[in-house]
This record gives sequence, structure tokens and C-alpha cells, in this order.
Amino acid sequence: MFRISEESYERVTEILEDIGYACDVEEEYEEWEDVARSSFASVLDELDTNQFDMTCAAISESIHDEYFEGNENYAKGIRTAFYGYLIERRDYLDFYEDYDKPELPDDADENEIFEYEERLEVYNRKKEYSGCVEKWISDIGSISFKEGE
Repeated sequence: MFRISEESYERVTEILEDIGYACDVEEEYEEWEDVARSSFASVLDELDTNQFDMTCAAISESIHDEYFEGNENYAKGIRTAFYGYLIERRDYLDFYEDYDKPELPDDADENEIFEYEERLEVYNRKKEYSGCVEKWISDIGSISFKEGE
């Protein structure tokens, strides 16, 4: 596991505060988790892959911490809202590795090679980011809240 930056924890605090303002988290989480998704989007959508990854790790920690502190409803709501956000983010990115990969013609001139290299760089960043989103969908989706955990 990598070290989570202080900025990532600050982003999580910002997200959770926003959820607290926008939602009545004392209600059953099914009543507010869909509204809470926008709190994740407002912070996470503009991050690069590394920042996104660290912030997701900090959110995961927060979910576990809340659960172990006895805030089961809140933890479940944050988990469900975050998972929903991640699914929506993946769908928005609409990345298909085989389809999106740029191709270089065999008879490419210097300008075409330069344009290809630029498109390939963008493709690699999108691939890395999309892979990170998929990883967190899997990780957050696998969180279960069982008695005795």
C-alpha cells in the first residue's frame, strides 16, 4: 500500500462535510445515498490518476473507520454513494482499450507521427485513469459489513 497524502484526507473531509450539508444522514442511508454522489463528483472529477487513487484509498479508510466506530448506517451510505459515483464515472469515461487506441499508418509523415504520439499519450493517461476507476469499483464493491468485523 502507498502513503496517502494529507491533501487526500482533506478532500475526504470536504466530501463528507458536503454530504452532511446536503443530506440528512440520520435517515436510513437508502434515503440519501443517491444525493451524496454529487459530493464525490465535485471533488474527484478534476483529479489526476495519482490524486484520485490516494483519495479513493482515504475514502475507503473512512468507510471502515465509520463502521468500526459504530456508525453503520453512515458507513453503508458513504460506501453505496461512493460505489454509485464510481460506476457513473466509469460510464462517463466510456473508455474501450481496443477501440480508443490510436493507430499509426505505415506511411506516416513527421506531422502524423507527432500527432500519433500526442494521441497515444492521451490514450495512456485515459487507460491508467480508467484502470484506477475499475480497481476502486472492485475494491469498494467488495466491502461487506458483517457482524463481528
